[in-house]
Amino acid sequence: MHYYFYVIFFLFGLVFPCEAREEIHVGYRSISTWNSRENVRLDVGVWYPTRSEERDYVMDEYHVFVAKNAPMFRIVDDEIAGPSLREHEKIRKNAEINKLPKKELQAQLDAVPIPYKKYPLLVISHASGLTRYSCHTLADLLVKQGYIVAVPMHSEDNVHNMRIFYSAKSMYQRAKQCSLAVDLLLMDKTFSRFIDSGKITFMGFGSGGTAGLLLAGGELSANRWLTYCDDFESIESDYNSLWTFDVTRLEKNLFCQYPIKAQVQNFALGLQRSVEIQNLENLFFYNALDSKNEILQEVHTVLDFQVKWSKRNNPNLSAYIYEPPFLIPYLPPLPTQYTYVDTRFKRFIFVSPALTMFFDLKQIQDTDLKFCIVGLEKDYFNTPEFQPQDLYKQLGEENARYHLIEGADLWSTQAPCYGTQMLVEICKTVTDEEREQILDRLFAITYSFIPHFE
Repeated sequence: MHYYFYVIFFLFGLVFPCEAREEIHVGYRSISTWNSRENVRLDVGVWYPTRSEERDYVMDEYHVFVAKNAPMFRIVDDEIAGPSLREHEKIRKNAEINKLPKKELQAQLDAVPIPYKKYPLLVISHASGLTRYSCHTLADLLVKQGYIVAVPMHSEDNVHNMRIFYSAKSMYQRAKQCSLAVDLLLMDKTFSRFIDSGKITFMGFGSGGTAGLLLAGGELSANRWLTYCDDFESIESDYNSLWTFDVTRLEKNLFCQYPIKAQVQNFALGLQRSVEIQNLENLFFYNALDSKNEILQEVHTVLDFQVKWSKRNNPNLSAYIYEPPFLIPYLPPLPTQYTYVDTRFKRFIFVSPALTMFFDLKQIQDTDLKFCIVGLEKDYFNTPEFQPQDLYKQLGEENARYHLIEGADLWSTQAPCYGTQMLVEICKTVTDEEREQILDRLFAITYSFIPHFE
């Protein structure tokens, strides 16, 4: 009888543990910086774990349920926190004996920081025409599993301003802004203490995927585009304007059909020009570097001759004559070469990636980076069998995995919105129930791929 009682008690304990896990709430804070060189402001929305309860806010026609500027959810790392906790106990006892003021006590406690567990970081590049709040539902789901999610607002490629929409400048700028977002978080006095810098993942939606390919080491190139449409049949269209073009009527690769093809051709020409300019800048850099080395060598030769002559003709002063180079002439600083590769990102997720035919991926095919490509069945622009699967084949099965979400387009992977002006067209592509199922599927794919909080 006692045996059955213990078995039942043990099973009851498994189902209803005595110590329930404390609930994680969703905090939100915005951090900003100003790039004076490019005259661009960067705003980064950060979702993170907290113990504070959420409130409803309306941001860019989205209902965002968060705890604004709440303190971080802190979990002491028991494996390495022992010495710090014992030191804190001593400080408190001494403060009680000596009746120290609260400010002095806090200063002594702050001088012995307690190590807390760190959270993995996911940086999301939103799709063109959207905002940093567009991914808040996915961010909420991930935060509750122990993640910090950062979404930079891409200047001049968002719902408020699309001046550089689908241009090479937009792609380069997106990559810079994603790297800068990581810099801001790792320099922030609060977030830097709670981010696991060895677990940083990139996620890009649509055109946001181009930034990820640059960060991984891919290079923009128009070479593939020159023959890309040779494999696809061109279909005559009655539409002469891009704005009256009904994408749902064509089942072929839209990038090879007019008027879309004409727009892509213009992009290719602009890209070729950008690459030419970048190659010229690199050439100027190396020429300047060679010239600088030649000048320094000439100066070194002259100084060496002068030192030897002085020692020979003034032996009494030889002890006071220094060997060259004791004088280096002033030279203007060389231009710094900018690389878009960011080795802090170890994993990459591309949701319905765009313009994959404009990338040369040879530099990243033999790396240890891991990639997850998600195709969306009803995305008529970045059709799964063309864009996402093209990227999957280029990266190879060893480094990449592929998923298809049925019934989804790019807009249905974003948070539900209630647009009345700017977002009215993209808020109604699916029902609320369908959107919830699609987001659950996307969350499951994401969570199975990225490193977990431990």
